[in-house]
Amino acid sequence: MPRYIIVLILLLFSSNIISQSIKNEDAVYDKNIQTVQLHHISNQLNPPVIRLGTNDRLMLSFDDFSEETFLFKYTLVHCDANWNTSDLEQMEYLDGFYEGDIIDYAFSFNAIPAYIHYDLVFPNDEVRIRLSGNYILKVFVDTPEDENVVFTRRLFVVEQLVRVEATIPYYPKNLLYTRKKQQIDLRLFTPDLFNAEPEERINVSIRQNGRWDNIKTGLKPTSIMMNQLDYNYPDGIVFDGGNQFRNFDMKSFWYQSMYIRRIISDENGYNVILYPDQPKARKPYEVIEDINGKKLIKARQDQRTSIEGEYAWVDFTLKHSEIRDADIYILGALNDWKLDKKSKMRYDPKKHMYVGDLLLKQGYYNYLYVVVPKGKTEGDITIIDGDHWETDNDYYIYVYYREKVPEYDRLVGYHKMNSFQDRTE
Repeated sequence: MPRYIIVLILLLFSSNIISQSIKNEDAVYDKNIQTVQLHHISNQLNPPVIRLGTNDRLMLSFDDFSEETFLFKYTLVHCDANWNTSDLEQMEYLDGFYEGDIIDYAFSFNAIPAYIHYDLVFPNDEVRIRLSGNYILKVFVDTPEDENVVFTRRLFVVEQLVRVEATIPYYPKNLLYTRKKQQIDLRLFTPDLFNAEPEERINVSIRQNGRWDNIKTGLKPTSIMMNQLDYNYPDGIVFDGGNQFRNFDMKSFWYQSMYIRRIISDENGYNVILYPDQPKARKPYEVIEDINGKKLIKARQDQRTSIEGEYAWVDFTLKHSEIRDADIYILGALNDWKLDKKSKMRYDPKKHMYVGDLLLKQGYYNYLYVVVPKGKTEGDITIIDGDHWETDNDYYIYVYYREKVPEYDRLVGYHKMNSFQDRTE
């Protein structure tokens, strides 16, 4: 076979690999990019949700460990309810330009390692959003081809046309779940606009805290009465109650806060060693204040967090015997809620414990441990941390309506509920 044909085949094959590697999810593709945050501009703990046709804005920030600045660009990709790229053209869901520049940056000051901090507020005069739905924010260099993408982030644009009622009852339909699982009782009130084929065109997804591995999708109504949709499944819509999140506070490296055993500082930076974690599955439920798995990036009061915040390698240890045919992962906003290689713990047979480490910026962090059996994609919190109905969890409910012309999924309902505030006895 001629050499140029072999080269062409390899190029085509590698191009396919690259195109498949960029997914519509929260992901970082450049090892120099750290601490990507996308949230409502009002508060970094608020999710990236904006209301269509309002002045709502999102704040994007990230650090780049590169030695020189880059002209990062961004664009938005509309997705369906299952995060597949929509068939819409960008001119159908964006106004203004289809791409924008990220020009707000600053160099770090006295930080090891050094980095460059970038900020962006959008929608803005350059890029505006016309349609509701799921979106992927794609940040890239030069052009938006997959090989130039440095990271992606999910966001939601909602037109609130559906009223959502949701509660968590004390007694679930399946009594085996009593005092353990959290059942979501769900009812939607829809306007006349959505009376046509509601069982086919309305989809509901429910997410627990920030997790994507255990999201419930494609939920359909079990009964329809006028403008009311009920979701009464035989066993209910059920999530593991789990347990309160573990946490550690490293907003300052000048002292060791609770759960931090030691802080090591040298010319290479910081190393934060946490106290070994113990399994809680067989222990009674204990109320521990948390932020439901989120992270708060914040340094000392005398520091500007964006450019003076330091990084540290944080060492995690879990005292637990080896679990065969399964892996244990650290999970939370500290690792973008991903069950990936960086978050997978390693079993140390000499110490009879699991170990792991993550590179994190100064702040306050929540996390938990999940067990993922071989061949599975959903983490099980109950094995390490137990299962309690009393646990404080946030739930996010998304209601989608399949529009026919043009064909796309509108996000017509969004509701956040809390298992403390919305429970019924």
